Amino acid sequence: IGYFFNDKNDLGIELNFDHAKYVMEDSQTVHLTGRIHGVDYNKDTLVTPSFLKFEHTNGANFLMANLIKRVRYKYYPVVGIVKLGAGVVIPKTDVTLFGERLDNVFHVAGYIVGAEAGLRYKFYKHFFIEASAKGAYANYTNVLTVGTGKANHHFFVGEYILNGGVSFPL
Repeated sequence: IGYFFNDKNDLGIELNFDHAKYVMEDSQTVHLTGRIHGVDYNKDTLVTPSFLKFEHTNGANFLMANLIKRVRYKYYPVVGIVKLGAGVVIPKTDVTLFGERLDNVFHVAGYIVGAEAGLRYKFYKHFFIEASAKGAYANYTNVLTVGTGKANHHFFVGEYILNGGVSFPL
């Protein structure tokens, strides 16, 4: 959902929701820090499914507010679109730790910042198709796990996006 607010209709804002997925790779060595069952960890550890299975398959879910700049070309109806934004991550984490599984609830678990660029083709006056590429940094600072446990992790995201929509003047 977006709104262009200046006279040239080339600057606007948008509320954007990406229902992305995150699945942890099984049987990898990671650096663990923290405490599990009274044991302190601060070392490289082989993480197998019998130890930990961790995923946001019901969504890593990025909710972002973006500033939009539209760049017109000679060959209208094609325009360039650039977006910069930030927001929150709202995962639904499915985690199994030491054989105990919990498919958690949706909750705000951190933040995301990113940029997107692409082309928008407008047709039949109000309809459009938009193809873009997006890069972002997602930082999950408060992921719910089993019991009262918490986890944190962060990663970079790369997406190719194809949107279709309707634009109309207000």
